[in-house]
Amino acid sequence: GLTAATGEHAQALADRLGALGLKCKVVSPEEYRPAMFEKMIWIATYMLVGTARDCASVGQAGSDHKALVEDIISELVSAVSAKEGISFPDGSIARLAAYTDVVADFPCGVKEFEWRNQYII
Repeated sequence: GLTAATGEHAQALADRLGALGLKCKVVSPEEYRPAMFEKMIWIATYMLVGTARDCASVGQAGSDHKALVEDIISELVSAVSAKEGISFPDGSIARLAAYTDVVADFPCGVKEFEWRNQYII
């Protein structure tokens, strides 16, 4: 999973999510920023590619447009790294693809664009 939490109540949140069968990693503040941006990059990439290419789901976007998805992820990881002065752990493309496999049937759609994608544009 890509869900991460940090701070005083991070473990309590992870425990609650775990009780619901959801994954949540407890990370340090330094690890949180790359994780936060990686999740945002996943949403921006798969939702926009899927919507632009008329895909029914993020799984279809990832499989039918794999090269485009990978190019966008690489570009966004590089841009966010430069802008924020952070380093992403190796394997962003693979992690985001693995997450997509878990939620493959999630429908594509551009929603909350102003606050979710504004950073990127």
